[in-house]
Amino acid sequence: MQTMELINNAATLNFRKKNKKQKIVTLLTVGLIFLLLSPGNLVAQFIGADFQYEVYKNEIADTIPLSVLESLPPTFSADPNSPIKYKVILKLYFSCKHEDFLSEQPITIHEHLASMQTGEVNLKLDSVSTTTEYLTVACDMANEQCLKTATYSGVIEVMNMAGGHDITWGTCCWEYSVKNLDNLTMQGLAMVLHVPFSQDQQTNSSPIFLDAPRVLTCSDKIMNINSGARDRNGDKLTYKLIQPYTYEQVNSYGNSKHSDLFPGQQTYKPIVVGRPPFKKVVYATGFEADKPLGKSIFSIDNNTGSVDVQPTEAGQYLIGIGVSEYRNEILIGEAQRVFLFEVLTGLSNDILPNNKISTN
Repeated sequence: MQTMELINNAATLNFRKKNKKQKIVTLLTVGLIFLLLSPGNLVAQFIGADFQYEVYKNEIADTIPLSVLESLPPTFSADPNSPIKYKVILKLYFSCKHEDFLSEQPITIHEHLASMQTGEVNLKLDSVSTTTEYLTVACDMANEQCLKTATYSGVIEVMNMAGGHDITWGTCCWEYSVKNLDNLTMQGLAMVLHVPFSQDQQTNSSPIFLDAPRVLTCSDKIMNINSGARDRNGDKLTYKLIQPYTYEQVNSYGNSKHSDLFPGQQTYKPIVVGRPPFKKVVYATGFEADKPLGKSIFSIDNNTGSVDVQPTEAGQYLIGIGVSEYRNEILIGEAQRVFLFEVLTGLSNDILPNNKISTN
């Protein structure tokens, strides 16, 4: 009888321990879900990137006093045979949860008409800023987005040559949960800047996006996103939705470095992607470059870059926006913005002000 009582007591104690563990696991799970879905939190930490360049100066410009140089118009040109310097600028966007910012980002430079890589440069981290903005519509789980922008830059020097130059940067990898991508393969990001040839090469700066991307909204709500850019040369700009490049090359030219990626990697990791052309991301069934949200509305004004969005399904979607610049009706370059757009379940009918509430 005493043995039976001891067994019953042990069984009761074991049940209480298991029940207590289950409660702890349940509380931790609920807490984790609450943390992920709290206002201002984005699920993915790496959100996207802008890649751009601007004329810096050249050898003749080095001999001109700074006060005079600053007064010269952007179209100032010097000896066409002298090397030309550009400031390359890479802006990376992260959720505000991200803390570990690399001090450098590798880029490579290539002759456009040849398979030759002419340089590899590490852009240096200039600054990290935080911007919190209200959503234009209220969601059940969030009413603001919080982004950190890490800005990297560096000066490169190239010769004026036929075909111009291509500058590349890339990273691995988009998460398998991105709804509009084929999740059977690893897919990353490659971005390309084309520096044009001849007199355009001496004076041209690429278009620059005016605002950080709007990356968060809720389902069944109409939203407008300003994706407009400015061009310091006054070139004509046109906008379109694009199919972003992944980091895989069509040809194995240049010094690409993918060997340190492991199968199934889904974390942000900058890599040297080598020379273009690159393969484009593979979409999941039902999605295309100009239909990145499938049957949902996501359209861009070709003249202004204004985007109208009305999503119907929650999830994360990869978006690509291209800005083409024309001079004398000739295409001379394109800037790209690639980012994750997150749609939350939307139950609120409130309309919130579309203004910036804090920046630092």
